[in-house]
Amino acid sequence: MVEQKTRNTIIIFVFLLFIYGLWYSVFWPGPTGQDGYSLLININQGSPKWTGKEGAWLIYALLTYGATGYVEAITIPLLILHVLIFARLVAHLWNMGCRKVAFASAIFIACTPHVLNAASSLYPDSIFSLAFIALLFEIWLALKNGLTKTSVIFIFILFPIASSFKANGIIIVLPMLYLAWVLKPRGQKIFILLTMLVWWGIGTICHQRFDLGEGHPALKPLVLFETTNFMQSRPMNLWETRHMVTDRTREIMYRHISQDAIDELYDRDYWDTLWHANQDRVRFHGMSDKDWRYLRKDFFKYNLWRNIPAFSASRVNIFLASALAQGGIVAPTSGKDILSTVSTNSTYNPFGFDRLRSLFLQAFDFTYAWRFLFWSPFVGLVLLAVAAKKNAGTHDTANRVILATLFIQLAGIFLMSIAAEYRYLLMFFYSPLLLVPVLHDEAGHALKAHSGAGPAIHSLSSK
Repeated sequence: MVEQKTRNTIIIFVFLLFIYGLWYSVFWPGPTGQDGYSLLININQGSPKWTGKEGAWLIYALLTYGATGYVEAITIPLLILHVLIFARLVAHLWNMGCRKVAFASAIFIACTPHVLNAASSLYPDSIFSLAFIALLFEIWLALKNGLTKTSVIFIFILFPIASSFKANGIIIVLPMLYLAWVLKPRGQKIFILLTMLVWWGIGTICHQRFDLGEGHPALKPLVLFETTNFMQSRPMNLWETRHMVTDRTREIMYRHISQDAIDELYDRDYWDTLWHANQDRVRFHGMSDKDWRYLRKDFFKYNLWRNIPAFSASRVNIFLASALAQGGIVAPTSGKDILSTVSTNSTYNPFGFDRLRSLFLQAFDFTYAWRFLFWSPFVGLVLLAVAAKKNAGTHDTANRVILATLFIQLAGIFLMSIAAEYRYLLMFFYSPLLLVPVLHDEAGHALKAHSGAGPAIHSLSSK
């Protein structure tokens, strides 16, 4: 039985590797986009911290591209890791008997053009999102049955990616600590704790060695973006008569941006116009620590509560614009123009494959035109809601830990996003690979409980 499961995993891995390899060979060395361009330029100039990305992602880029000058040194390992994770998750679905779901997941999740595109790009979002889901999966399995050798390997590999490639990855520490707490064998407890300590130690040393800065802060962009939103001029003078922000807030903001610039540059979907562009008119970069402290204090003490409708509308708008992929999408061919402006050893599309590239672009464009269907994270969100509802009537702690972690992640994305980027919700596009097993498990629990095996189930889930 074990040999058959292993064989299934290998078959799925080979199939996915062929698809990913074919896609990658056509768009070699992968899409770059503006963030990728910034990454390459700043590494070339010896100042990676100015990319504003998280330290772990920059460390990885420095150890690969920085050491070789080849973009593919970054993208090929990420692509292979995508394939390995997808094979692990899809094979589990197949081996548990959900073969139709496994087949659909392989085709419509792992092999959709936008996932193939994201998996080989110079953005950390796809591998972070997939690693986060996969690590939750391994935690879930360990909570159910204890650690296996396979889970040990995956947990060790996935933890630094899931916890540190993006700022919101820190949430994964909560289920990891819970796992360490409930595991019975002392050696397994120690492994979980050592995994976190070892990777954090390596990250700290590398962070200091390479002077990587602090990455993008989460709170400051939100406060500045929403305060600018609150200060939009109103045709009916409602802002002036109702004092929607404090006088001190207005004084601070006007030192860094004019009312005309607020009205002209504010974009309901992106905060980029207030930070990355028009710096001759917006000077938030130069805001003093004192001004920031006062602005933050006024935001939470007064401004937010006087603008709940505007804040709520902004959160819903950005979330839906992200979910429906209304923001900027990294084109598969973006490496063509960008690589020519960067000093790198990589060559765009060295193999040709012009006809195949045309077919792949047509497939990408087709799914993009129907992205509300093919790219939808709402399937994952619906499954999350269904799983939560079903779990409410059980005492399955393992499932609750996993579901709670996903809800915390969702709440963080909803409350803190300041750009309508689809990539922020990739995690929930991937989440059915985790949630289907959880729902299958909950269905099994319900069936056994109905047949009178409830106490046995409770005993099993508490192990």
